[in-house]
Amino acid sequence: MKDLVDNRKRMSLGTKVKVLGLTLKQNGILYTLLLGTYYAGSGLADRAFETMQKRRKKRGLPGLNSRDLNAEIWNAWDWEAGGDEWTPSPEWKTSLVANVLKPRVPAGSVVVEIGPGAGRWTEHLIPIASDYTGIDISSTCVEVCSKKFAAEQTKARFRVNQGNNLPGVADGSVDIIWSFDVFVHINLADIGTYLEEFRRVLKPGGRAIIHHGTTAGHGGGWRSDATTAELNALIASKGLRVAEQFSDWQDGSVRHEVGLYRDQVTVIEKAG
Repeated sequence: MKDLVDNRKRMSLGTKVKVLGLTLKQNGILYTLLLGTYYAGSGLADRAFETMQKRRKKRGLPGLNSRDLNAEIWNAWDWEAGGDEWTPSPEWKTSLVANVLKPRVPAGSVVVEIGPGAGRWTEHLIPIASDYTGIDISSTCVEVCSKKFAAEQTKARFRVNQGNNLPGVADGSVDIIWSFDVFVHINLADIGTYLEEFRRVLKPGGRAIIHHGTTAGHGGGWRSDATTAELNALIASKGLRVAEQFSDWQDGSVRHEVGLYRDQVTVIEKAG
């Protein structure tokens, strides 16, 4: 398993030399040369990544998370795995549905899902909702979900958006907005536009349940430029409030993390 470059700082230079000597003695020259190449390459990659992220933040660059890039990437994505390539384990997914999704999406709700992908969470939302709309920047995803959930067309529909809007959703008509593994790839500027849409379409007291990044992309994972503090300030500036915010949940004796990159779920509420 790939090690973390930061962990190497916990050993002194003398210890590293001794480890190198033992590695050479026990594994031979070729293995040790390959290890040295890996260490040098991974250290350089980490430094390049951190410099890239700092430049991105300082200059307001979109990185890999512009709307154009998101549309291109997700239209071309292989959705054969149904989005479960981001599921740490079946137990994690089952627990998330039982402990995060269902307690926060009341039965009979009018639901909008942003970024349904191939329907990973959609299959749990449609049975709960009285009315469901799935909105995605990817026309590929809209086509996949439209076919997958064709039997639900009397109360479920899917449409393409521009990556920051909710087309065709009426003002003050929505109880719950759900979005998971999506806002981690959306930059602050577009999150701000989405928040304006939340305020427009949510009913008084309506809520948006959003999974997002927290580290401005510094944790890796091709993430958005948002930090928690910046997101919270943006939510307040749009006349909404943070009702709940968490990075893990407890399920019996097991604690589950929201995501792999210090992600969070934030529940955003429109005043009643």
